[in-house]
Amino acid sequence: MLGAATARNLADHGIRSVVSSRKNVDRVADELRSYSDLIEVARIDLLNAETLSQLFRQHRFDGMVIAVHTHQYALTRDKNNEIYPIILNLLETARKAGVKRVAYGGSMASYGGLVPPYSEDAMFPAEVVAASAADEGVMIKFEVATKRALEIIALDYGQDFQMGLSVPPGTAKPEPHELEVVILRAPMMFGPGYAAVQSPLGSAIHFAAGRLPKFAGHVAYGGAPVETLWKALAPIPVSYVKDNADCLRVALTAPSLPHKIYNICSGFACSPRQQLQALLNVKPDLADKMGIVPADLPDTAPDLGFDNSRFSQDFGWASAYTLETALADYLDWLRDHTH
Repeated sequence: MLGAATARNLADHGIRSVVSSRKNVDRVADELRSYSDLIEVARIDLLNAETLSQLFRQHRFDGMVIAVHTHQYALTRDKNNEIYPIILNLLETARKAGVKRVAYGGSMASYGGLVPPYSEDAMFPAEVVAASAADEGVMIKFEVATKRALEIIALDYGQDFQMGLSVPPGTAKPEPHELEVVILRAPMMFGPGYAAVQSPLGSAIHFAAGRLPKFAGHVAYGGAPVETLWKALAPIPVSYVKDNADCLRVALTAPSLPHKIYNICSGFACSPRQQLQALLNVKPDLADKMGIVPADLPDTAPDLGFDNSRFSQDFGWASAYTLETALADYLDWLRDHTH
């Protein structure tokens, strides 16, 4: 979802990219190849450090975007933990190859268990603990822990390496190159490439596009009816994946990085009632089919203090969409694509 959107965004700005895929049959890869000659797809297993090194020797990469995660479909801890060697392989290979900058597609899930505001300057405690009983019921602790740990690992590659104190004095430093690393934390995304069809707004859009037989009662994340979950997730902002991809490109190509961590977001209103009303404004014929009306959803949401003002101030970035134009754009996409 995010990786493909980023590749298309880079191509739209005349930037060549190589996208990794480990699938023998990959419909997304096929679509990307047909989208632009500036996009190449390399079939590669990111767990294999040697084949990854070969890829970096084949190309002279200026930058790298990391948009890979495993937690959402992880059935076991060890399956989720594949993400650690993948990220280390990517960072170490990029460092050795002389890559200048790494843009890491992170998540606001890193703030899990903290009390708002969700500011980039928030300090994470060593232990992941729910802030309330409500958080305890919905927060996936291993997901929060994994995302925080991976951010720490990535950011460590963005600072000067200091040899251990027991190294003999006068030993030459063996690490001549460090990376520039920037972390972009995004909220819940919707848009082209969304396949899980379990988030409230994503499910509503797929229903509007005729891809779901019903909306009310559709099973969402955690097995909850989607309309019930929409109320529970009211505080969490939504962001159009094309906006997040644009932010990754901006962070990757900016002349300098005033900060190492940024919240990114489209800036759309996060009230579930406003989200549903925006969809009905785009597709008025849905009003009698959804099984719910805007008045069934909350019109307000607690302010988590999550915003992209730092990113906007540093780079002059603003979304090219309103919520309604983003919904219309996504519906246009779904007319020709499965997800």
